[in-house]
Amino acid sequence: MRHVGVAGAAVALVVGVMVAPPMGGGVALAAPGGAVPCDFDGDGFADLAVSVAGEDLRGVRDAGAVQVLYGSATGVTARDQLWHQGRRGVKGALEKEDHFGAALVCGDFDADGYADLAIGAPDENVGSIRDAGIVQVLYGGPSGLTARDQVWHQGKPGVPGTNEAGDRFGSRLAVGDFDGDGYADLAVGIPEEDVGSVNDAGTVTVLRGSGSGLTATGSVKLRQGSNGMPSQPGRYEQFGTRLAAGDVNGDGRDDLVVVGEWDADFLASGYADLDEASSPVHVIFGSPVGLDPTGSQYFSPEALGFTRYTYVGQMTVADLNGDGLDDLAAWLYQASPSVARIVVLHGQRTGLHIGPLPSATTPGVDGLLSVPEGYGGNLVATEFNGDGVTDLVVSNRTREGRSFLVFLGTGTGLGTTFIESELAAFGWAGYDGLMDALPLSGGTHEWLVLGAPGGEVRPGLVAGWVGVLHGTAAGTAGRVALWHQDSPGIKGGAEVADWFGASVGTR
Repeated sequence: MRHVGVAGAAVALVVGVMVAPPMGGGVALAAPGGAVPCDFDGDGFADLAVSVAGEDLRGVRDAGAVQVLYGSATGVTARDQLWHQGRRGVKGALEKEDHFGAALVCGDFDADGYADLAIGAPDENVGSIRDAGIVQVLYGGPSGLTARDQVWHQGKPGVPGTNEAGDRFGSRLAVGDFDGDGYADLAVGIPEEDVGSVNDAGTVTVLRGSGSGLTATGSVKLRQGSNGMPSQPGRYEQFGTRLAAGDVNGDGRDDLVVVGEWDADFLASGYADLDEASSPVHVIFGSPVGLDPTGSQYFSPEALGFTRYTYVGQMTVADLNGDGLDDLAAWLYQASPSVARIVVLHGQRTGLHIGPLPSATTPGVDGLLSVPEGYGGNLVATEFNGDGVTDLVVSNRTREGRSFLVFLGTGTGLGTTFIESELAAFGWAGYDGLMDALPLSGGTHEWLVLGAPGGEVRPGLVAGWVGVLHGTAAGTAGRVALWHQDSPGIKGGAEVADWFGASVGTR
């Protein structure tokens, strides 16, 4: 591992391509309701939920499952559960290509002190309606997750909208307490939903938490051009492609950042193809009655100083400068000229600051975080070295996928020095997947969780794995572990195209 000074701008990024079931999006950086993030059994230790979205079960191809590895004072253990729709007491049935578990997120929806797990199955048929999609919620208890569950879709009473073929309800999930009542709420991305006759315009549905868990009472549907939301629905814009939650204006209620794939409002002059348009970014603020589109923010990458055709990729929301307001860090890829950068926008009482960004040279200043070539496809905010200050971890998403960077926080913002870790040193040279973080059980440092759904368990067996790295006081990777379905004591067995690690439950 080595320390490297950062100077200048980032250069071109070639993103690795991986054919896999849709991965869950959105990192909700809070666990409102009193539970430790992802602590399903209430023992004070975070647990790890892993998607096995391509799991075959009882001869049913790609039905999907979720593997839960329970935490302890020393970290993740082989005490596990395997959840799927063929398990006794769980609603639903095993069906081909449901991809149960394609999206995962944790939250304490009933505020009982036990974290609960929301599971997206975007390719589930609802009755005869193909790929309408569902979200299934398993509730936590003293022994961990239970078969006390709910199934949500657009055909349930009180849920806005109607089930339609190809909606893929539950493609993206995020958790936040949007009304500040102490119960976690769930935002469900439906980026392929039609709005009237407008194909794949996209919407987001928000279900509210309560003493009995998630409820449709007070649920809302968010879309462009409705209830004060800027812009209008456009064909194939896919509003809700990415979601992230956090309190960016410091009012004690979480806000929701929603990104669409494209927006015709940001189409370059003289062009008609949406591929030439930039991604839109909406910031919808929480209120006593939940998310309120009135007064929401709406901007394009051009407003930050990028040129046309700029794509907003993975993002994370957390307090990066210690002022009590959450900030947004996001990976942006600019196609012309080709360049990738990490953007850091700090929260203010009026929301995120929007304006042309300088290169980041001063901690706490909005700017472009310069990274070496090949970095930036994945990023997560975490407390990696145990000093009480949030750090930012950025991964390499090239086909080689061999390293990640840790930008250490200073208390007033991200430092301008990063630590580079070569994953080849851990035997993970082929890593190319997602990245997330959870609190380290029994300590102050956090786990860095690396999911490699296309990873080889052994030569020729591409079943997927999850790597867990424990942070150290130096900001480097400490103890590391590799988990898959052939790990000793783990239920199930590794099979080709299981896609173990396609998503992980986060806070």
